[in-house]
Amino acid sequence: MAIMQLSRAQKCCLLCKHWNGAIGSTTIKIVRGGMAFTADNSERHFCFKKGSGIETFPTATCQYFKQRYED
Repeated sequence: MAIMQLSRAQKCCLLCKHWNGAIGSTTIKIVRGGMAFTADNSERHFCFKKGSGIETFPTATCQYFKQRYED
């Protein structure tokens, strides 16, 4: 388990609406000030947009990215 920090502006699976459906990340926490998040780097969930039961890592990216956490 490694904790990583991500900017709100990054386009990665962890911050996408399609990753793990309505639940999203199970380890994400907002950093004080609201401009970044921390999460477990080894967390894996299914992408509901890619289909085919593909598990992806939180730092993966794709063309279907849609921001989950709005400003």
